[in-house]
Amino acid sequence: MEGTELRSFLLSLDEYEQMFHKVERRLRDPRVVQVLSNIDLRVDNKQDFQEEANLKPVHEALLKLDLKPEMRRDEEHSSYAVVFHDSTNAERVIGTALANSPEYRRFRALARTIARHNDPPFVIVKNEHRESQADWSGLLEAVKIEGKKDANVTRYKGLGEMNAEQLAETTMNPEKRTLLSVRLEDAVQSEEIFSTLMGEDVESRREFIEENALDVKNLDV
Repeated sequence: MEGTELRSFLLSLDEYEQMFHKVERRLRDPRVVQVLSNIDLRVDNKQDFQEEANLKPVHEALLKLDLKPEMRRDEEHSSYAVVFHDSTNAERVIGTALANSPEYRRFRALARTIARHNDPPFVIVKNEHRESQADWSGLLEAVKIEGKKDANVTRYKGLGEMNAEQLAETTMNPEKRTLLSVRLEDAVQSEEIFSTLMGEDVESRREFIEENALDVKNLDV
């Protein structure tokens, strides 16, 4: 692969990696997420979880990982689930709640997207140099490292910290700058979040951070 085809595959891999980690935050075991990446499994939606036979391959895979999984009937949703315990002995459930989450649905969709080319090991060829990677994550990391070799990333808290030449080359250049639109969709909700994070109620702020910390994508400290 090269050119547009390679770029498309790598972009899909990059998003797949993000979704992989989001699902991992729910299940707390990358091996389980890897099991669920198998596109041959029928575990995509609520209807799939209503058939016990669809969950048996997942149960068997977790047995091989020595996770001591349990098949459980969910009477409320007329479905089945596979339950196991993570390294902290907390119960983790592969069921309809997981299937309904946006990150899981996107994860499964991307697994199908990359399946055509996700056939390791991969060999990266640049000029006369050849480098082998055992899996998709190694491939993605190697390409990112290579791409950053000639790049210099600089961050500023405000435009006043930039030199005139830097401003002219970046922010003031319409061909290179990127403008993001920020809109206030829900004033009440925005005020509530702002008060929680910036107000004097320390307990509410701590609770908010504890509930949302694992879902943070971009954190500016």
